Amino acid sequence: MTKALRLLNNFRVFLLIFSLGIIFQSCQIEPGFEENTSMGTNGWPEKQIVSFKIPEIPENGQYQLFVNIRQNEDYPFYNCYFIPQIKDSKGKILKRTLAEGIFYDPKTGKPKGEGSGNLYNHSYLIFDKLSFKKGEKLTIEINQFMRRDTLQGIFSVGYTLKPINKDGKN
Repeated sequence: MTKALRLLNNFRVFLLIFSLGIIFQSCQIEPGFEENTSMGTNGWPEKQIVSFKIPEIPENGQYQLFVNIRQNEDYPFYNCYFIPQIKDSKGKILKRTLAEGIFYDPKTGKPKGEGSGNLYNHSYLIFDKLSFKKGEKLTIEINQFMRRDTLQGIFSVGYTLKPINKDGKN
């Protein structure tokens, strides 16, 4: 093999390793917690509180809580009221609020959220700058507050808890 051919092969190997490194770095899992639960084909019953246990907060810091809802065109209203709350390991409520998700523009009826076909995903920032300590165990609960026995068209409900970086972003 000539010296130029060996150099070209070495460059190709370097380029392959460099490209794989970029790919693996871009596929890193975002820190935080996320979980969704299916409501099945019937929808979200009024009395069903969706509950998620966070086993342990990995480090001291501030976090943001988002509620995720997936719905289809069978949902009969333009909005959805729900109550998210965070409890500590002893069951004490740390934060609770009444929140509203807007699924359709109330004037035009145009669907909001991301999705394809007739399924739409929504993510709503509920609490910003929540302070948690390393090792803290939490429960996140969400229940619908539409005063209707079952909300047709709700496919899943969940949450995302993201750490806020030192620069104030996540």
